[in-house]
Amino acid sequence: MNNKYDIWGTKVWTGKIIVLIILLLATGFCVALGIHLRNATGRDIYRYLNWDIFLGWVPIGLALLIDGVMKLRRSWIRNVLVLGAGIVWLLFYPNSVYLVTDTLHPFVHYEAPAGQRFLFQLEFWYHLFLFFVAAILGLGLGTYSLSSIQQLVREHYGVVRSWIFAHIVLILSSIGIYIGRFIRWNSWNAITHPQLIWKDVIDIVTDPVQLHFMFVFTGMIWFISLVGYFMMRGGMFMTRRG
Repeated sequence: MNNKYDIWGTKVWTGKIIVLIILLLATGFCVALGIHLRNATGRDIYRYLNWDIFLGWVPIGLALLIDGVMKLRRSWIRNVLVLGAGIVWLLFYPNSVYLVTDTLHPFVHYEAPAGQRFLFQLEFWYHLFLFFVAAILGLGLGTYSLSSIQQLVREHYGVVRSWIFAHIVLILSSIGIYIGRFIRWNSWNAITHPQLIWKDVIDIVTDPVQLHFMFVFTGMIWFISLVGYFMMRGGMFMTRRG
């Protein structure tokens, strides 16, 4: 096998590490700018963004864990570990792209001086750039972890099935983002309160107004996720077996 395309090869892992460093730098930028805004405004704002970013990193940790487990000798223990970690990864994956929806917060929390247009206030642009970078970071985090998992699916089930898998994940993620943003359920609630989430979903699909809103919103999120995935994936894990 040509190590140039080996997922465990040095070249591929060097690329993964470089991307991780870029994502870490973007994370540091968001945290630092959030601290600057709290100090400059004297307002305790945007601390929740740190938590949202942390949750966005969880799928990457799980994807790396799955990569590591796949190095073990094939056995039922390995299969159970991969299945368990894969389910948890799928539940937490929407938290990455969820950061895109946080871009609404500058328009909610920015307080323009009386009689002045927010457009010409430098502070507003600090608010906006913070969440703009966070949104790009979210797409990057999502692309990183999904690309890693898709590569494993590709190796075991082929290219076509790996892309079907990726599209299904993006669709489910878009629905999960809607549930998280508007119904306010968290990833772990799917385990702790599955019946309540199911009840809320039934309420939505049986209400034409809510169903229309969910359909349009999830469609837009899916499109943004898909475009972001295609654009970013090329620079991350466009690898194949030799």
